[in-house]
Amino acid sequence: MALKIPINFSVHTQELDTNETLIRDTLKLKIENWARFRYTINIGNDASNLHSKSSIAEEVKEAYRELAKSHYEVVTSLGRAKLSLEMASSYPVIHFLLFTKSVKDFYFHVGCLLDNLARLIYIINDPNSATATQRRRGSLVLVRHWIDWGSLGDYPRYARLKLSIRLREIINIRNSLTHSWSCPIAFDKKGIPGWPLAARTKRDHPWPYDERETMLRRYRRWLPLLPMMESDFQFVEGFQNTVFGKLVRDVRKSEGNYGVEIR
Repeated sequence: MALKIPINFSVHTQELDTNETLIRDTLKLKIENWARFRYTINIGNDASNLHSKSSIAEEVKEAYRELAKSHYEVVTSLGRAKLSLEMASSYPVIHFLLFTKSVKDFYFHVGCLLDNLARLIYIINDPNSATATQRRRGSLVLVRHWIDWGSLGDYPRYARLKLSIRLREIINIRNSLTHSWSCPIAFDKKGIPGWPLAARTKRDHPWPYDERETMLRRYRRWLPLLPMMESDFQFVEGFQNTVFGKLVRDVRKSEGNYGVEIR
């Protein structure tokens, strides 16, 4: 079975690489359940950790290694998002272009974190995740290589999480920044930058020059941008910790799906 987590387990006793150590010790982020997942799958880098009485398909070995790739991407994306938030928070002493870059970076890294969480949920919970394919642009590709939060199927233990309004808002911001143009930023009398509340649910925003009157009519409520980002970060930090807590308990199900044991 998956490695049993010791009763006295602590993320602070784990040997981590320099990126993970910075995230744990300098940024002091909430990664206890991430570390528990990492431990119970025996990190996931080496497919020789998989054992079975019969031969193990290469696709199963590859899916196991992708658990390592994705849980590492989650934790490093969390760290990058925090660093982007800190950069944006230093706005008064940096160029505005760096501020807007940091805002975009923040939501890009959060989006990467969520998509890799979706991949972990899929690989661990779907009995066909090692081999299932789909057709994209005329070619067959592995579903697990294209899973993102928006295309993740329904798995009962994660259904409530998928219904989160905050989660949908964050994904909307990420998609808007990626596929559309930036949301207009307005400044209050103290020079504090803000976004319209509609940035959380809408996209394709009016241009604040020729369409300024349209923008002001459409967007009546504006919120300070930095507190919004800080609140979104706190949500995502807690969200990934919750998901990893569920994944830890689901690893044995994954072993049963694949007919293997992790040692």
